[in-house]
Amino acid sequence: MKKMTPLLLTVALVLILPGCKKHAENPTTPDDPLSTVPTNTAVGTPLGNTVTKTIGGAGGSIASSDGKAELTFPAGALDANTSVSIQAVTQTAPNGVGYGYRFLPEGIRFRQPVSLKFHYTADDLAATLGDWMGIAFQDSIGGWWRVNNFTNDTANKIILAPIKHLTVYTPFSLLSIDPKSADIKVKGSIDVKVTVVESDDKYLVNLKGDGELLAPLVKTKNRQVTWSINGSVNGVLPNGTSPFGSVSGTGLTTAYNAPAKVPQPDYAAVTAAVDLSFTYHGKIYTKDEDSLLSKIRIVDGDRFKFIMRVTESVGGLLEYTDYSSMDILINADGTVAISNITNTEPDVNPESYTGDGCTLTWVPDSIGEVNVVSVAGTIKGLQPGLTLIFTHAGTVFPGFRTDCEDGSSETMPGFAIGGFPSSLNFNINNDSVFFKIEDGHITALLNRLR
Repeated sequence: MKKMTPLLLTVALVLILPGCKKHAENPTTPDDPLSTVPTNTAVGTPLGNTVTKTIGGAGGSIASSDGKAELTFPAGALDANTSVSIQAVTQTAPNGVGYGYRFLPEGIRFRQPVSLKFHYTADDLAATLGDWMGIAFQDSIGGWWRVNNFTNDTANKIILAPIKHLTVYTPFSLLSIDPKSADIKVKGSIDVKVTVVESDDKYLVNLKGDGELLAPLVKTKNRQVTWSINGSVNGVLPNGTSPFGSVSGTGLTTAYNAPAKVPQPDYAAVTAAVDLSFTYHGKIYTKDEDSLLSKIRIVDGDRFKFIMRVTESVGGLLEYTDYSSMDILINADGTVAISNITNTEPDVNPESYTGDGCTLTWVPDSIGEVNVVSVAGTIKGLQPGLTLIFTHAGTVFPGFRTDCEDGSSETMPGFAIGGFPSSLNFNINNDSVFFKIEDGHITALLNRLR
C-alpha cells in the first residue's frame, strides 16, 4: 500500500466534511500524520422521542426531549420557515458524554451562527474534569471533530458553542476513567481503564473555509500512566505494605487487587496521572495536572445492585413508568445495609394520545408512584431469603388532562397513594448472579456485583 503524502492527506480531509470548500488555513505539519485523521465510528441509533419545531427568520429556540441539548436561532439565521428537529442517539463518539444528538435538517447552513447548548451533570464529571470537556460533531463519513470556539461554565455545568451547520453533536471529554466508582469484595480484582482522546490545538484547521476552526478527535492507545492508591504509587507505602490493595504497570489499563480484609477507610482511591503534553482550548496540559479518580469500595460480603420498575397502562394507550434503584450489601454476619437510593422522575410514552375528537395528555409530576426514601432489609434461612421493606414519601397516582375539539377540557389531577411496592422477597443462592421478580405491574431486578 502506498503511503499518503501530507498534501493528499490534507485534500482528503477537505472532501469528507459536508459542504466543504477550499481551505482558508492548513493544519500544522504533524509529528504523527495519524493525529490529523479523525476517529470514525458508526452513527448512533435513535433514543426516545424526536422534538420538531418550525423556526423562521425571526429566530426561536428548540430543546431535546430530555432538556440536555438546546438550539437558539437569532433573527436572520434562517431565510424562511424551517422544520428543525432534535433526536437523541446512542453515544458513539470517542469519550462521548451522555447521549449524542442528531440535529435536522442535516447540512443546512445558517446566515448567522446558531447557539448550541449542552447541559451536563455532576455524575458526568465523576469520570473526568470539566476543563477536559468540549463539543464534537460527526462528519458525513463518520469522522469526529471538535469545535474550538466554545465556552464551558463548569459552575452551572453548561457547554455553549456557536455552530454554522446541523449534524450529530455531542459533549465529550479528552480523558476519562472507568469505572468511576465500584464495589469489590476482599481479595477480588477489577480492571481500571483510562481512555484518552487526542485533539491538540496545533492541528486546528479551517476545513470549510468559513472561519470556523476545527480539530480532529483521535482515540489513542499509547500513553504512560502513573497509578496510585490513596496517594501511594501502586498502593505500596514506603515500608512496603499495601493496606488498600495494589495496582501495577504504567499503561492505560491496570488491574486493581483488593486487600485480604476491609481497610479503614473502606475504599481505595485509585488515581491515574496521565502523561499528556498537549494544548487544548489554549491551555497547556502535562502529566503534573489533575489526576483521574476511580473510587473503589472494599466490602466483606455480597454486594448487589437493585433496580425496580413500576408500570401502569392508561386505557391501553399510554404507558406510565417509574423507577427506583439502590445498592444492597449483605454482610458476612447476615446484616443488610442499603445505600445510594436513587429515584427517577416518572415518564409516560407517548405523553399524549388523540382519538374521537379528544386528546389525553399526562400532567407531569416529579414524584411518581415509587419515591423510596428508606429500606429495611433482613436475611433468613440457610438458602438466604432477602426481605426488603420500603418506605415511600409524597407518592401520587398520575394525573391526566382531556382537551376536546368542541373546546371542553377536563383535568384529573394526581392523588396521594401509599407508594409501590410495600415489600419484596428474594430467594438468593450463591450460584446465581441475577434475580428477577415480576409481580403484576412491578418488575424488580437484583444483580450480584463483584
